[in-house]
Amino acid sequence: MDLDSVTILFQLFVGDEAEVEDYSSIISMAILEVEQMLRDSAEESDTRLNFLAAAIATLRYVEITAARDRAACTFAGTVAQNTDAQQKLMFAKELVAIYRAQCRDLLKDNLFFFHAV
Repeated sequence: MDLDSVTILFQLFVGDEAEVEDYSSIISMAILEVEQMLRDSAEESDTRLNFLAAAIATLRYVEITAARDRAACTFAGTVAQNTDAQQKLMFAKELVAIYRAQCRDLLKDNLFFFHAV
């Protein structure tokens, strides 16, 4: 995975509202998380992994900022539309699920379990 590519994708997913330098530790943590999910035979330079790492970093960013999101009121007293933290969190989780599905051939299968007969 390429840190610069993941950072650019993170900025794309989050938008202009985040200063990337402030969240560089989240990006590094997401890359490490993806590296731990990889199969031994997986190629770390696969571009899909950059997207997955950026999506995970975006999810972590949304989780952190959702705690700060409050119902911001306008001058007229109505609630602003862009403060729905629950909806942002749902979209971020969906983004991770989509990119995880695209990388399923590179990731370890954690769904296996033993079942007694």
